[in-house]
Amino acid sequence: MCQNHMHQNKKADVSVKKLRHKAEIPLIRFGLLVIVIALCLGCYFLLNGSEVSQWISAILFGLLVPIIGFFAIRKNYWASASNGVEITATQFPEIHQIFMELADEMGFSEKGPLKTPRLYINNGNGTMNAFAAKCTLRKRYIVIYSDLLDVYYSHKQNELVRFVLAHELAHHKCGHTNLWRLILSPALKPLFLDNSLTRAQEYTADRTAVYYAQEGALDLIYLYAGKYVGAKVDINEYFKSIDTHDESFWLKLNNFLSDHPVGYRRMQALKEAKENGWDVHGKML
Repeated sequence: MCQNHMHQNKKADVSVKKLRHKAEIPLIRFGLLVIVIALCLGCYFLLNGSEVSQWISAILFGLLVPIIGFFAIRKNYWASASNGVEITATQFPEIHQIFMELADEMGFSEKGPLKTPRLYINNGNGTMNAFAAKCTLRKRYIVIYSDLLDVYYSHKQNELVRFVLAHELAHHKCGHTNLWRLILSPALKPLFLDNSLTRAQEYTADRTAVYYAQEGALDLIYLYAGKYVGAKVDINEYFKSIDTHDESFWLKLNNFLSDHPVGYRRMQALKEAKENGWDVHGKML
């Protein structure tokens, strides 16, 4: 994508609050409330000489997770970086250009509070995926699997790669990689809501990606059909299948138990966003 084209279609800035899925903040608040209740009950039982339940102990132990995570993120970063290839202005420059254009448009910079992440390729071994993480409290990185770039180079799917990179940048922009969020999972897990928070964050990242890179949204069909036959999928027939199963109990259950929206729910939300504008909230069930 040339610089002039990017500039002409540059999106106006939008607040992170507007980009978030409607379930994300309520789930965070509920998780924090559970932690406060667990702390109060833990103090009460200790002061009265009573035994603290395993449930409360697990939640209180969860408060230490960010400390453990501080060391774990360094190990995970070096595992990804040392077994991958960094994308730079001279290493896969076409991917780097897409990435830097998006980062600039989404408010990242080299010296600002939202620092531009490093970008790496890792061997996907057949898996089409990408992820965003931190390597220190402030420094960020993104890994994109090689199979996604196979689609870019083999099928000229630059809009798919642009959408995926926008999605991963959104995780950083919206604070999903902040270490303090690690305390929420132990609090929500006993109530079977830990996956719901992750799923809401994925919807948030998709909403953000649609805002900044709408053209590649439905190209995510490659994630569900594979890099070799994704181009052959009849997308209209695919959505007819979704309509047939939309109210299925088992579809809703599988979506609820998944940490990512299942393909039917995710693609349905992306289709509606392309047709009606980016401000579409995917179904949590």
